[in-house]
Amino acid sequence: MSLSFLLLKEGDQMPIHVEIKINEKLINTLHIGRLEGGTGSQDVNSYLVVEGQRPTGVDDWHRGETFSHKYGDGAEVCVMKAIEAIRRNSV
Repeated sequence: MSLSFLLLKEGDQMPIHVEIKINEKLINTLHIGRLEGGTGSQDVNSYLVVEGQRPTGVDDWHRGETFSHKYGDGAEVCVMKAIEAIRRNSV
């Protein structure tokens, strides 16, 4: 599979990083990056979510799940869609 990475490089715009904890115990970490699309409020973009250790290079992003998200809906909705993509593909 070939993916184009618009915003997954350090130094461009940072991907979203989410730590999931119960009490103080870290149980998972999500890393979400935009594969393609724009930053207009109506732009529907392709994203990729990777679980676990923080990706350190472009190759690390190939192990995740893809999903679509409207940029204007905000980061919180993006995170919910990422979790849903993980759940949908783990069944």
